[in-house]
Amino acid sequence: MKKILSITILSLLFAGCVNLDFVQSDSLTSAALASNPAAAVYTTDGIYAMMKDMATFRNGYSQNNTFIRQYILLNELKSDNICYSNTSTDPFWTAATYMDDANSANSAYMWVVCYKLIYAANANISGLGEESDSDKQLKGENYFLRAFFHFTLCNLFAKPYSFGENNPGVVLRMGDYTKTERATVGECYKAIEDDLIEAIRLMDAGIRRGDNGYATKEAAQALLARLYLYKGEWQKCVDVCNELLGSDAGSHLEAEVSTLYSTVPSSKEVIWCVDITDSDIANMPPKGNLASLFDSPDGTQLTGWGELYVADPLLDLMTRFPQDKRYKDLVRLHNSQPGLTINWGVLDDVNNCLTQAIALPNVDVATGAVTSSITDNGDGSYSFTYQGKALKAIPDNTATKISDEFPGYILNDAAHTRCYVRNVMPTPAIAANGNVSWTTTGLSIREGGYPTWFCEKFSHQTNISFPLSSSMIMLRYGEVVLNRAEAYAHLGKTAEALADINVVRTRAGLTGDAQMTSANMARRGYPDVIDAVLDERRLELYYEGFRVMDLLRNKKDIDRRYPSRATCEVIPYTNPYIQYQIPVDETSVSGIPANDR
Repeated sequence: MKKILSITILSLLFAGCVNLDFVQSDSLTSAALASNPAAAVYTTDGIYAMMKDMATFRNGYSQNNTFIRQYILLNELKSDNICYSNTSTDPFWTAATYMDDANSANSAYMWVVCYKLIYAANANISGLGEESDSDKQLKGENYFLRAFFHFTLCNLFAKPYSFGENNPGVVLRMGDYTKTERATVGECYKAIEDDLIEAIRLMDAGIRRGDNGYATKEAAQALLARLYLYKGEWQKCVDVCNELLGSDAGSHLEAEVSTLYSTVPSSKEVIWCVDITDSDIANMPPKGNLASLFDSPDGTQLTGWGELYVADPLLDLMTRFPQDKRYKDLVRLHNSQPGLTINWGVLDDVNNCLTQAIALPNVDVATGAVTSSITDNGDGSYSFTYQGKALKAIPDNTATKISDEFPGYILNDAAHTRCYVRNVMPTPAIAANGNVSWTTTGLSIREGGYPTWFCEKFSHQTNISFPLSSSMIMLRYGEVVLNRAEAYAHLGKTAEALADINVVRTRAGLTGDAQMTSANMARRGYPDVIDAVLDERRLELYYEGFRVMDLLRNKKDIDRRYPSRATCEVIPYTNPYIQYQIPVDETSVSGIPANDR
């Protein structure tokens, strides 16, 4: 397939010119496809392939030039879910620290590759007929793909629909390449909606051409439900979700969270994915897969960079119910052991961030035994000594507490510092001379004192031999359930919203008292059901590309006041740096306006 692809559309997909006006629309003609419809199978499969393949961009060839890598990272890096322990040479650092600009390679690549894939979809749409169900299926997939790439661009480079439909959107490419201008957000959403409705019509026969790596009618419906949610058309979102979920929403979910992520291409819960195989991994450099940034099995960076850790606020949300399988099965403190640890943030005035302070365990050098230095007082508080000062972590009963049921902890110091109590502790290295090290490569703590909480969502797919690899979920029924829950919440249907939340919580092992009810919602820190839905979306969908948009759509700030090398601050949802800049490669030639800064 890839050899045929290289003859037909590679010149289109990765032409040297970046500017939209300079990518020739006739590189793949509709007339050529009309005379040989079978070619559209290869060109459509080529679109799927190029979502995971590396490409040359700005004279460079690397794993950074991969659609799926940037899709996840650009949608997650500006959120409040990730801890950064150190600066990085990876381009993700500029996005993570809100220092990206019109020259940033990762966002510029995303702009370019999306439009080149849109061009390929346009050629297929123009050249395909509707003589058979298989022709309709193929044409429907291309309508879906065109909608998906336009939607991706809108979410990254434009303000949310809830900010106003007349704000600048992105350039719509629907087959007319005579002019380049930014459509409004409203015009973009209307075009995406029309494409998805047409995709649903064309794929109505219910054909799937292969595993979950191919789009279907259900994929178009799921993306349409997401579009309606983002647009604020709550009842339309509910209606589409109802059609997808039927009478038993839970039946569409895998019984185990771990099974979902280990069997992505074949999972019943996955509606559409980017299917990564061993051959795809073989074509990447070592540690080139996305999972490498979130995990390092041995902690040494030999099998994974492990540069992005689970942030303390997300960990706190997970550990409210330690039996939550989304925490228990997918997150781990590397090289840890049972025991109590307390950590908190200390202001680094030079870097304007919070470094970590940790109450480290006791170490018996003679025996190598490691024991907690923290005393559980039996009344909910914990005592320990740090740098010669006696301290106590006590439940937060001040106005800063999270909730009555899960108040969180503060130190009894003069500043009442927020701290985190963990039921695992790091393991040190003990040298022959008796020196104890906590931050040596491969241990539980990295430079700056940051605990290495790795996420294994993208590790260990069962049919891939490389230890850090997974097909990437783009649409799944777990999201559909939570889309409906949020729509119900906005419609004021609290009981229905909570019922959907509990479908997802049940699969996560949160049954009985761990279910969410109207009676316990307030004491758990949720004055409104929408807050409960957003936390459930955070727990269920973390690192899958949703968090920033979930906050922005609902006009909620991004709170990054936790230990991390990122700046310690609350980022207002109106901050113009949240949206990525239109690349200078584009604006300098076509003259379309850049985003405000």
